[in-house]
Amino acid sequence: MLRLCPLFLVAIILAPAASAQFQNQITTSYAAGNGCYGNLFDVGATNDLSVCSFDIHLDAGTPASTINVWAVTGGGSWLTNQGSAANWTLLATTTVTGAGIGVPTPLSLNLGYPIPAGTVQGFVIEKTVGAAPIIRYSNGTAYGSIEATNADVTIYGGGGICAPGGFTANTTRNWNGTMHYELGLNPSCGVTSAPPWQVNSTISSLDLNGVAGSTFQGAETTVCSGGTTILNSNSTAGTPTDIAVVFAPHGPTMALSSFNNTVNIDVLHPTMFNFNGGAATFAGLLNLQPHPGTFSFAVPTGSPFVGSAQQLAVDPSNADGYALSQASQLTVTVGGTLTFAHADDGFVQAFINAPPLCGTSVDFYGTSYTDIFSNSNGWASFVAGNADFTASLVEWQTFEPRFGFAADLEPNNFGTVTLTNLGPALSGSTGATNLVMSYAGVTEWGTGGLGVTSYDIVLNGANGHEIANFTTDGTWGVTPTVAGMSLGAGGTHPAQVSFDALFGAGLQANVAATDSVLDANPGGMLANATGWSNIVFPLLDGSAYLVL
Repeated sequence: MLRLCPLFLVAIILAPAASAQFQNQITTSYAAGNGCYGNLFDVGATNDLSVCSFDIHLDAGTPASTINVWAVTGGGSWLTNQGSAANWTLLATTTVTGAGIGVPTPLSLNLGYPIPAGTVQGFVIEKTVGAAPIIRYSNGTAYGSIEATNADVTIYGGGGICAPGGFTANTTRNWNGTMHYELGLNPSCGVTSAPPWQVNSTISSLDLNGVAGSTFQGAETTVCSGGTTILNSNSTAGTPTDIAVVFAPHGPTMALSSFNNTVNIDVLHPTMFNFNGGAATFAGLLNLQPHPGTFSFAVPTGSPFVGSAQQLAVDPSNADGYALSQASQLTVTVGGTLTFAHADDGFVQAFINAPPLCGTSVDFYGTSYTDIFSNSNGWASFVAGNADFTASLVEWQTFEPRFGFAADLEPNNFGTVTLTNLGPALSGSTGATNLVMSYAGVTEWGTGGLGVTSYDIVLNGANGHEIANFTTDGTWGVTPTVAGMSLGAGGTHPAQVSFDALFGAGLQANVAATDSVLDANPGGMLANATGWSNIVFPLLDGSAYLVL
């Protein structure tokens, strides 16, 4: 009979390996010649390194010795910090039995204590009680003598300690021992643990729409409500398997993980159920049944939810007796927010009818668009994006259809740009979507964060299209600016207007629906003595507008 150690019943704490194998070591000597409580000594780093552990020179015999390892707080030599406990940080305390004269006694630590290249770090290694057995060291000739050196590090001669509290040197004494280290600052120091995310294998594989994760990233799939999602499962035909499903997100290294299998779903969540159904035959949670070798299952996506799933398959070759698949997460949404990762002087295309927006379309000058471009220099556009940073009227009148505010901006370093689906359109075509593209806290390029400006570009909103909530902090320099709405090369273009002059003047009428409405300042921020904040286009084109 195959006996399994249930993953879901036994929690294995991810602890350091009992005897970690470190990358490098350096030894002074085990010559002895003297001894007492312990030593003060300095370590000089030629390359960035991290101290992992020490072997010391400790007499054989009982009782076991309690050892403290201290470091000069913030770095520096022991010589200028002796005598004051306040200058030292306790790194570790451990209890060991001495191996005897001439033989290393490992402390078996995993310190990961960093020493940057070009710096010196003072250490104290001491017994907490001075009775036998004692720590052995050698008589020295001078402070700072080189006792061991290699391409990475040098250990210098130091002092002995023969009094509790170990921070005052007793003439020149050289530490006997071995320092184990790894190159780089704060490495793992040989500690092995389960990877944070499980990955698929031949014996147990699961995915949604073919999306794969890695040991450092979970597999995530987002679809719009009513969209198609396929769960794919693979294993060796006949292998007992089942799938745990929860209506909750997955996560790295969840409780009950082992070194051989990483749990990435919350199997203790109250919504947890098993895919096979029926009476549970494994850990009271799963019903293991022979796998057909491969199968696919269409996941219902009619309503919004977040769920995750992970498959277990019996695997005698695995130390646990079973193998887990990757955990796949599915998010079904009716609409959300897309945050743009803008480069300087770039643009990003967003598809309105795809996740995470899950909308349909927007209207602009009588045309319905299912995609939209967010331009890093401040505006929304259709048909194409644009990396232009000069912000001139001519470009707004001759390039792609545009809407919003333009200047040489720096959203790659300051502020955020998002696009949000607020639900069905409140104006315009039936079935369209109310979108808001927000430029929040973006700044004038090259100022180090000055000229902080925010505004929303509203499409198919309650008032039609709108540049809303426009604010700037009064520190703008001489960078040119343009704002408004234009059909670009396909439109007609009346003379420039002044939003400042038209504030509160009521509804303004243009000649044609193809007309642009633009304000510009080639020498700085748009004039705003009146405090205007919103430019409203109630008919979704340039035929009428209102400055509020």
